[in-house]
Amino acid sequence: MSLLERIDSPADVRALPSQALPGLCAELREAIVEVCGQVGGHLGASLGAVELTVALHRVFHSPVDRLVFDVGHQAYAHKLLTGRRARLPTLRQAGGLAPFLDPSESAHDAFGAGHACTAISVSVGLLEGLRLTAQPGHVVAIVGDGALTGGLSFEGLNHAAVASGPLTLVINDNGMSISQNVGAVHGLLSSDARRFFESLGFVYVGPLDGHDVDGLIEALRQAKASSKPVVLHARTQKGRGFSPAEADLRTRGHAMGPYELRAGKLVRARPGQTTWSDAFAALLEARMERDPALVVITPAMVEGSSLSALQARFPRRVFDVGIAEQHAVTFAAGLAKAGARPVVCVYSTFLQRAYDQLVHDVALPRLPVIFAIDRAGLVGADGATHQGSFDVSFLRPLPGLSITSPVYADDLAELLDAAVARSGPSALRFPRGVVTGARPKEVLPPPQTRWLVRAQAPSLVFVTSGVLGLQAVEACGGQPWAVLDAGDVANLDRQRVREAARSGALLLAEEAMPRGGLADAVLEVLADEGLCPRVGRVSLPGDRFVPHGEANAQRRALGLHADGLRAAGRALLEQGPR
Repeated sequence: MSLLERIDSPADVRALPSQALPGLCAELREAIVEVCGQVGGHLGASLGAVELTVALHRVFHSPVDRLVFDVGHQAYAHKLLTGRRARLPTLRQAGGLAPFLDPSESAHDAFGAGHACTAISVSVGLLEGLRLTAQPGHVVAIVGDGALTGGLSFEGLNHAAVASGPLTLVINDNGMSISQNVGAVHGLLSSDARRFFESLGFVYVGPLDGHDVDGLIEALRQAKASSKPVVLHARTQKGRGFSPAEADLRTRGHAMGPYELRAGKLVRARPGQTTWSDAFAALLEARMERDPALVVITPAMVEGSSLSALQARFPRRVFDVGIAEQHAVTFAAGLAKAGARPVVCVYSTFLQRAYDQLVHDVALPRLPVIFAIDRAGLVGADGATHQGSFDVSFLRPLPGLSITSPVYADDLAELLDAAVARSGPSALRFPRGVVTGARPKEVLPPPQTRWLVRAQAPSLVFVTSGVLGLQAVEACGGQPWAVLDAGDVANLDRQRVREAARSGALLLAEEAMPRGGLADAVLEVLADEGLCPRVGRVSLPGDRFVPHGEANAQRRALGLHADGLRAAGRALLEQGPR
């Protein structure tokens, strides 16, 4: 029996003899590499945090002691050591282990988070909560150095040093965010970390070798015994122990797989198809060539948003601001105020973090900032924290903002041009996945509200936004039905909506939350115009978050595909006239 097969809880880690710990670390790395090869996952950070995780469970007694991992990219070893070894091959799969940490999955997951920078604030809250409720336990925040580019981390630090109990803050410093770290904090950790943290009132220990498990255990024991807040600064190697990750200079194997090793070399399936992110980045490059005012901002998502080549070509006009979405948006506002034309490339899920800045700093002064919202709609394996479910609902109330989505591949260029031409803010949404085909000649270009399928006296009209319209087009096959693409969801063409309502039946379909989205926009127009057609709705569920799983399977389950839309259309018509 291997060492790892003997570990069913952290108590088993504490029961091992000290000399067995290096062997356990080696087996943990082997298990992580094997599972990520099968199902993919956030490999690099977890490989780098193996010794640190073993040391934490050797010293602290989870779940009484709360171990708060920032995000969860670094926590696969934690899952393996807390009773989930047998289920790790289900990671990120429907019904399987969550992609990040999830308290409903294990009591050892002190807090669930899919976005970075939350662990320090959560930990201070836990400390004060334990004191108020007279519960036992220490609190440890395990934070990557990349998360220290985010303002929320500094808000937590400001409070932590004066909290009523001592926080242990472990900095897992691998010199990386998703890719290379940016900004002055990275330099501070390399040169003057002690003075910085001691000036905030922390006891500073480090920098330590993050792969010396015995040294880490001793330092953590000292931190646990301290009556003062402690920063334990551990330097680790992202991707450690897996040569393909170590050789990946850009991300150190941040998110890899599925893959396999052949003759010692990594082989990954690469279909070579252009994604929406790729296509948008290529359009940006072409337009930046002829428009020197265009600049690009991304919050630590250079690779995810396909901006690597663009950054290499225009290094002074592509800004990676780190994991700092609030700063990204207000920085863009400043650029726009100075006369630049900023494009903020951001995932839907991450734009949520900067809503106040979007409202006050961009929408209120009506600045011409373009938000290129990637991963709009379902994203699949990254699950509930990363589904692009809410952006339409929180963007549509903002005065002066346009919200558009491409249906066909060639729509993207025209939507970008329209956004650049606007005098106010724009949101251009596109999904995760491969670009669609060319636009048929009979379909008008965006961003206008337009017919994708017309019919003489249709008995049913689908009203959709973005690529879901193609599923509605397929659903119409052989039926006297029509499909209306909403165009700018924030500024619907009322004449087109009135025309659609004459059919007597509207099916409103969107891959987004139902409250506040496209369907509500259409219903508002119908109410204003005094129109009363039969109305059906197909959308993401409004009463729960969509978990991790395969995105297309989730679409089928939710009826967001041609067969589901066809069935919903027939059901609506079977209700009879109002």
